[in-house]
Amino acid sequence: MKIRLTDRGMSLVILIVIITVIGFLGAGIVSFMGAKQKSYPIHVKSHQALGLANAGIEFAIRYAYDKYQAGQSIQDCLGLPVTVNFGNGSFTIQYIGGSGYTLKSVGISGNATREVRLNKFPSYSTGEGFVLTGIIDASYSPSSHSSNVSLPLTNLYDQTIYIKYIRLTLNPTTGGSNRVKTISIGGSTVYDFKNKIPQDDSSNPNKDGHGANEGICIPTSGGAGCPSGSLTPAQIPYAFNLNLAIPPGGITEILDFNSASVKGTYMVEFTYDFNIGYSNPKVATMTFTID
Repeated sequence: MKIRLTDRGMSLVILIVIITVIGFLGAGIVSFMGAKQKSYPIHVKSHQALGLANAGIEFAIRYAYDKYQAGQSIQDCLGLPVTVNFGNGSFTIQYIGGSGYTLKSVGISGNATREVRLNKFPSYSTGEGFVLTGIIDASYSPSSHSSNVSLPLTNLYDQTIYIKYIRLTLNPTTGGSNRVKTISIGGSTVYDFKNKIPQDDSSNPNKDGHGANEGICIPTSGGAGCPSGSLTPAQIPYAFNLNLAIPPGGITEILDFNSASVKGTYMVEFTYDFNIGYSNPKVATMTFTID
């Protein structure tokens, strides 16, 4: 027995195949849309958590700046987690420091958590790239020992900076004027007035003293305490550029005075640039008190 397909029979077969294919496609689309609909709230929460984490960064910058103005270090105000509820979620910020001087912000929305990190955070919260380390961590504040004053400093830039010269005033709480004899960085003497390191600075208007007490007289902020014709602030060096390289990270500068009467309020200005051409010099002003 032979079965013959007419044109009408072929059309029916093709129609059945098309309906079957369309059915499978429709089922797939419905399944895909259902899965997407289920995942949509998760994506929304994830984006909300990211937005909260970014908001935490912005909040931390202003928060740390206000604390900085009040004399509080970043480590003191953000060393422990600070959580802020915002809308239907929250963010938690914490300064974790390290070689990147990093702030961490974690945003939470529902079950979604997103984390954002900001390196060189102190430069954002203070607006400076070269700072006293004490504003980051108070345990590294300026201090004195006998006639030496130690200044822990931090270069927050990603490249080396070069110090052209330093300007100083000192309002002492005891004793009279004082003289800087040497300046050391990282254990190496970078300026020595008497021994002419790195060059002769005898034309400095603030030179004062004799013999072992020779140095650069540091005036008060009102200009008192130094010989006639001295500069206020004193400039070290005066006759040449210091060209002192400060790599990224922390370093300690030591000012060696001729007298142990180093207690008082200091104003120190560092003029620096990213090269020794000093075509675009910047000034970092640091004020601190030695008790």
